[in-house]
This record gives sequence, C-alpha cells and structure tokens, in this order.
Amino acid sequence: MNQATREQAQHFLRQDERLVAACAYELGPGVPYPPESLLAPPEPPALSRRIEARIPRPLRQFVHAKALDPRLSRPAAAADGVDRLPDAVDALGSRLLHGKSMEGGWESEAGRFLVSRANARGSVGGVLAVTDRRWFALTDVSPLWRSTPVMRQYWEVPRQAVSALRAGPRGVVQKGRMDIEFTDGSWVAVLASPASAARPFAEASVHHR
Repeated sequence: MNQATREQAQHFLRQDERLVAACAYELGPGVPYPPESLLAPPEPPALSRRIEARIPRPLRQFVHAKALDPRLSRPAAAADGVDRLPDAVDALGSRLLHGKSMEGGWESEAGRFLVSRANARGSVGGVLAVTDRRWFALTDVSPLWRSTPVMRQYWEVPRQAVSALRAGPRGVVQKGRMDIEFTDGSWVAVLASPASAARPFAEASVHHR
C-alpha cells in the first residue's frame, strides 16, 4: 500500500476503526458520466459568492432563472445534450475497445457511487479504501494552483454492500482494472494506480471478510 495513499485514507477513519487497505484509482474507460438532472448545482467559489452578494437582488434572480438551468429549460437542455454528444461517442468507442464498464441503473449502488463522485467535482484520480467496517472513497478537491491535495470523502457503504472486488476480470485487457461488485448485482470498473496495486488491494479486501 502506498504510504501517501494510506495516510490520506487514515485521516477519514472513525473512532476505533481500522484501515484494511487503500488504493489510488481512476474510473475505468467507458464508465458513463451521470446525467445533469441527477447532479447538484456546483458550489460557487468564495470569490464568486462575495461578488454575487454585491449584485442587486433582481439581477441575481435573473442569473438563477430557469432559463439558465439545463435541468429546467428545454433550450438549455438541448444545448447541453449537444455538448455531451462527443462524450457519448467516446464512451461507445471505449466500450468497443475495452468492454463493458458498468452494470446497473443510476439508482443502483454502482450508479450512486458515480453520482456521488460526480457531485464531489474533484480530480480525475481518487482513493478507494476498505476498513473493518466500510468502504469509502476520497477525491482531491483542491484548486489547480494548490500543490497540496485537499481530500474529501464523497461516498461510503457498509462492508456488506460490496460483494466482491475483482482484479483483472476476464475478457478485458486494461492494466490495473478492478470491478467493484455490489450485492444488488450492479458493478463499476476502476483502474488501480499504479496498475500493480490492483491485485494486492483486491486480495487484502477479501482476506478480511
């Protein structure tokens, strides 16, 4: 286990909780991005909040009007759909090249994992951790100009919610691939970083059961 990754995970342990293993990871290629309708509005930065506080109230109301929200406005939603079209094409190409990367709808455990991750609006990479009680995931939410990571926990489930963590599943060739399988039958693909960490992490999570 990478020492820096372990230390990041240990900061989020609860009282008397023991860390079993932690692994840096990214989402597998082709994992879909949740639809905007399921995401919370992004939190404005502190500077934006200070500027907005100085704007007259009628103008603030106009800025936040439905016409500017792609979740509530048909024209904005159509424009948002056009913007997302290249992503859909990329996802199709990734699936043809790398195989399936997710099973289950957005209300499944796998779907909730991805929605929580998207709502955190953190970095591409993150940390996946398992303890003697639960699974949880972290992401770096620090601004680009900051060199020191600021980790935020965005997801957790009891240990019993994950039925298996499979390293190097059959039929795929991605190095470091792991499939997180949930007890509701859903699953999602992630990639360990470095790739060599996938199997030790998967084995550690299983041996503690």
